[in-house]
Amino acid sequence: MPFFALWDRAFDWRPEYAQVLSPYRGELYGIEALNLAVQLHKSGDLIKRKGALDGIALFDKVIQIRNRTMSDPIYGYDFRTQRVDQCDVFNGELGFVGPHGYDKADWKRWNFRLQRFAVKFSRKGDIRINYGAELGKDARGRYLPDQRVEENLELGYAISVHKAQGSEFDRIYVVIPASKRQLLSQELLYTALTRGKRHCTLLIQRDAGALIDMRRRERCWLSRINSSLLGWHVAPPQLLKLEGWYEAGKIHEALSRDMVRSKSEVIIANMLHERAITFFYEKPLFAPDGTMYLPDFTLIWQGEEIYWEHVGRTTDPNYLARWEAKRAWYEQHFPGRLRLTYERTTAGASGAPLNVSAQADEVIKNL
Repeated sequence: MPFFALWDRAFDWRPEYAQVLSPYRGELYGIEALNLAVQLHKSGDLIKRKGALDGIALFDKVIQIRNRTMSDPIYGYDFRTQRVDQCDVFNGELGFVGPHGYDKADWKRWNFRLQRFAVKFSRKGDIRINYGAELGKDARGRYLPDQRVEENLELGYAISVHKAQGSEFDRIYVVIPASKRQLLSQELLYTALTRGKRHCTLLIQRDAGALIDMRRRERCWLSRINSSLLGWHVAPPQLLKLEGWYEAGKIHEALSRDMVRSKSEVIIANMLHERAITFFYEKPLFAPDGTMYLPDFTLIWQGEEIYWEHVGRTTDPNYLARWEAKRAWYEQHFPGRLRLTYERTTAGASGAPLNVSAQADEVIKNL
């Protein structure tokens, strides 16, 4: 059975049957690129033969992007009354494109070119909303104004998680990229997953690092709200600024299954795991004054927490400035509980730089 026929049988003009969701609009994993990819796969041949209006072709799935109420009317044909009249269509409504009533006898002809169409929205029952040019007359015999497609509609195969709020679909496909995680949060993922009633597929790029990253406390937007019924509390600045020093970049997997940021940290994590030393990677550490940092490793040793930092880019002045501030923070709030390794900058007894493994072995022996 052709793909187009399978699509028609699955959806049966019900846009809520299945939906692709993405947190982003741009990039290859955003809704713009995803919509074009699905449209090309489903309707590429039809577009070549019949054309499109502002990028939308016959039988495309679409989403209304502009509120159209009686103060800004749009017109549709009501099959119950068999009249064309004003209708309400709201931002976020999903539907499927079909031939305009004037073109039902012509759209299959080889020389037909699309200049108008009607959309069947899931919430509009027997009403079809008209878009394009030369839309005919209303019930009073007045010519209808043209309705520019680009001002009203976008492709709706993939929509943003934000647009999907309040909607439910039988099946959802949630795109989670490996990079550009600034918008990802626990709340956003929860919103996406709960849009599906029967089935949910997570399309995760590369590995589960993005999901692991969302478990971190600073990925919870609720914890960053500066409000309280009993007073005003300022969130730690590290929770309010996630890029740069705290940017997600955990792309290496240790033996413990922890995702870490560098190969040197993999070596450290593996050595701790092999020696059965309990540790946590980038566990938020709060000082008594409410400030917070993320130690590279938090060790549980003889009932006490020990914090281990691996100092990396020692030739980067900005990195070193941040590191010195972090070191001073440890000395002020957690004196005597910090252990350090460096990226091949510490000299051994022979004067040669110690590698990470040798440094880590010394730290572990002296716990």
